[in-house]
Amino acid sequence: MRRADRGNFLIFGAPTLIALWFVWSYVLRYSNLDPGALGIYEPRREWLFAHLAGGTAALLLGPLQLWLGLNYRGMLLHRILGVAYVLGVAVGGAAAFYLAIHTDFGWVAGTGFFAMALAWVFATTLAVVAICRRLIQQHQEWMIRSYVVTFSFVTFRILIDIFNLASIGTTVEQITAASWMCWSAPLLIAECILQGRKVFAPLHSPQESVTDADASFIPAELEPGQGS
Repeated sequence: MRRADRGNFLIFGAPTLIALWFVWSYVLRYSNLDPGALGIYEPRREWLFAHLAGGTAALLLGPLQLWLGLNYRGMLLHRILGVAYVLGVAVGGAAAFYLAIHTDFGWVAGTGFFAMALAWVFATTLAVVAICRRLIQQHQEWMIRSYVVTFSFVTFRILIDIFNLASIGTTVEQITAASWMCWSAPLLIAECILQGRKVFAPLHSPQESVTDADASFIPAELEPGQGS
């Protein structure tokens, strides 16, 4: 396997496999219409199903979308799947707002879920606005941020499992901590990578050139051709 292929698998294939594991292990359990399977979500089952459907669509489409867009391949397919991804975020995000407001785990956890939904919709919206204005790099960066928040559903469950294995806190405390950590920490890491690549990118010229704007501040007696 070539280095580029290994890199593509690590960046796009691994999240896909993890997403499939998450859907199989956690999402499909709610497909059982038995009220006992839904637990506390039974009174809000329609909103839960909408959230799961939209979130799952975005979760599974995201890696393929990023691979197509960043490698400039299959752009027609990229556009079609992009519409499906945005619709998934719209449906899942709308339901997420409702579920966050009506959570059973307290207002702090609810605020964390609400903020995650807001970041999800906000990042996706800016990605759409950027591509409509043909700002390719900004579109790519906002799509990366959008999928980082999309993947937070998986990160949330992983954090809960870690808290349970380590016997850390009560159920409410675990959910409250995970509701903030699952999206804010990954989003911060992604932002450091996105901006760090720009900060540490090689300069085009080893010497700084004087722009026209800078030249306007040079005194006339120091301009070239002016003798002393």
